Amino acid sequence: MKDGYQFITQPDGTSREIDWEELNQLKKDILWLYDENFGEKYGVFVPEYSFRSNYWEYLTLNGDKWFQEDEKAFYRTGCLIILLYFCIEYIDIEAGNQRVFERSTLPEIISYVNGFQPNTEIEKSIKEKVLLGLEISLSMTPENLRDSDFEHERTAEFYNGSHELTDRVIRKYYEEILRK
Repeated sequence: MKDGYQFITQPDGTSREIDWEELNQLKKDILWLYDENFGEKYGVFVPEYSFRSNYWEYLTLNGDKWFQEDEKAFYRTGCLIILLYFCIEYIDIEAGNQRVFERSTLPEIISYVNGFQPNTEIEKSIKEKVLLGLEISLSMTPENLRDSDFEHERTAEFYNGSHELTDRVIRKYYEEILRK
């Protein structure tokens, strides 16, 4: 193993090495979404043409001794927030964007999120919201997606507290940066 080694674990148990370029792009994606969506009370903006990575895979991000725990936490929590934003976009039939992920990938995404072991209460809360959002997304039919007035029976439960969770994480991140 070389110094600075990072990898993600795939569902079959194999690992895929990631390089600094990939990790830096992930950081840019996380920070762009933090900046764009902080303080939003209703919708979010996640342009599907820019956010094309399999962010759920990074929930298994790990590495050698040089990959610090706080760095891993930043990436894992950031990816949870990206997935939460994807769900907010997908579920918002009228104003959202149902192209943020393909329906066919939902079972894989759910598998990764189910396998994610939260290290903090906030990660646990976001994981639960993401799973609810994915459950709602998976249950929506093509007919539901064409009906701009459709609202799933658990939509209000999903939205309740979602933005507050993400804002807590984002605010904490920037406060820690300012303290350095």
